[in-house]
Amino acid sequence: MPSSLLSPDSSARQRSHDLLEQFPELAEVPGFPQARILTEYVLGRRSGELDASGRATDGTFVAAEVVAGLPHEMLVVDDAQGLQSRLLSQIAPVRTYNDRIDEAHTVAEVADRTSPIDDLAAFTPERDEVWAVVNAPKATHALAETIAAIQAHVSTIIVIGRSDSMSRAVNKELARGYARVDVSPGVGKHRMIIGSRPLSSPSLPTYPRRSTIDHPATGVLQVRAHGACFSGIKSDEGSTALLTALAAETNSGEPQAVEAIAGPSKSVLDLGCGNGWLLSAALKLMPAATGVGVDVSKAAAASAKETAEANGLEVETILADATDAQALAGGHDLILLNPPFHQGTTIETDTAAGLMRAAGELLAPGGQVFTVYNSHLDYRDTLERVIGPSEQVARTSKFTVIRCHSR
Repeated sequence: MPSSLLSPDSSARQRSHDLLEQFPELAEVPGFPQARILTEYVLGRRSGELDASGRATDGTFVAAEVVAGLPHEMLVVDDAQGLQSRLLSQIAPVRTYNDRIDEAHTVAEVADRTSPIDDLAAFTPERDEVWAVVNAPKATHALAETIAAIQAHVSTIIVIGRSDSMSRAVNKELARGYARVDVSPGVGKHRMIIGSRPLSSPSLPTYPRRSTIDHPATGVLQVRAHGACFSGIKSDEGSTALLTALAAETNSGEPQAVEAIAGPSKSVLDLGCGNGWLLSAALKLMPAATGVGVDVSKAAAASAKETAEANGLEVETILADATDAQALAGGHDLILLNPPFHQGTTIETDTAAGLMRAAGELLAPGGQVFTVYNSHLDYRDTLERVIGPSEQVARTSKFTVIRCHSR
């Protein structure tokens, strides 16, 4: 694959090279290749050397007055390292949105010339010609909700990602809102899929999605999920295993057993609450308890709140890093943990370890922590070390559920 969208003698390539040379420290940072491709694309479009697809115009007439200065404003969505935002802000005014607040903090530090926004649904452009860069999410629904939120205000959406992860579903979602969809040439391991010419009557989905989850311990519960929320409108297998074990420990709701885990006026905390189904289900088992859900994702925090409301429950949802106990209030009698163990396709256990430490700090005297994890990870020793005495309450070939008691 070519190493650049632009030809070696391109004036836009020289401008891109000059810009990148101002930030030599970025060249080795993960995410730099995609930031460089975007820089080349914008400068190539602005000079008339590239068409909407990112291919050379090859002498095709392009009116200089039409392309000069484009875009007037850019919106960069889910730029995890902040490199795209930093480089593009040297070319045009940039506003940023990140679903994860830890990534939003990174962008604010790396790209301090940009302006963050908190809610895509409330995005209002400040200039006429707005382009958006969307980093290809793992879930198609995350992309679909992003497009639905900004299509009315954005003339061009550039979805960028690794070539091997850019499926036809991206084309399909862009085609719901744009008359033209182009696939760029691949550059290294990356490419763009670009939507332009916004439709006046788009066929865009609405969010949150709605469904139900049926579990023997609680019956049918409503569930709501925004696009970027982990597990969507389904219950992931780990949460199902945890609830099954919790229900068994409370003898399916007998008052004396419920009282032992979370009696009247006690608190249930879900660290990493996702769509909120597990928290709502736990509160159905323990109707006198109050519920708190914490998640680093804006989509998850909103989903958990709406799931609880749909089930006639009132919970507090906190947008925060659930591994940071200092940012949260303690004194919870029952804490639920279903820690992630993948970052993309890579096994990653640091987040799980952080959640366990936070649970130990946030647990009330006499409280309990129920943790589910993939059995091959064997977190039992860590749980006992950072929380307290533990016992296995359920185990299959896939999942293990451990109950820990406060020291």
